[in-house]
Amino acid sequence: MRYLTWGEQGSPMHACRRHLMKPLRIAIAEDNWFIAEYLCGELAALGHAIVGRARTGEELIDLVAHERPDLVLADVRLADGSDGLAAAKEVQERFDIPAIAATGHLTATEAEVAGLLGILSKPYTPYALRAVLDGAAAWLDGGSSRPFLRR
Repeated sequence: MRYLTWGEQGSPMHACRRHLMKPLRIAIAEDNWFIAEYLCGELAALGHAIVGRARTGEELIDLVAHERPDLVLADVRLADGSDGLAAAKEVQERFDIPAIAATGHLTATEAEVAGLLGILSKPYTPYALRAVLDGAAAWLDGGSSRPFLRR
């Protein structure tokens, strides 16, 4: 006998999970190809659109300037010694687009002090990713005051 896990193709939750949150247009800043691929797959499975991927802070700023996503997921240590936290803060200040730190190199307190919308700690789980995105979607829809999202 095979059991379906939450959200797995064919499970009752799979059929309804795309309707629980607003689909978001998301930019990813991640220099590790495998992690970026994992995030893209999980985000697509949740019904979100990936507008692009950046490996450096400069690439993230350019990507956001051209694509105007709803949300940014950014690692804080990017390629070429680039500072993802500084880039995420610049995205929020210049473009008024919220950013969530997706990293294992930052505490929740540091992310909150930096003014980010939240933190998604590595290693990611599908549950944690979904919970953070649910909160971001609710806030972007105007359904709540600005939260600090952490998982």
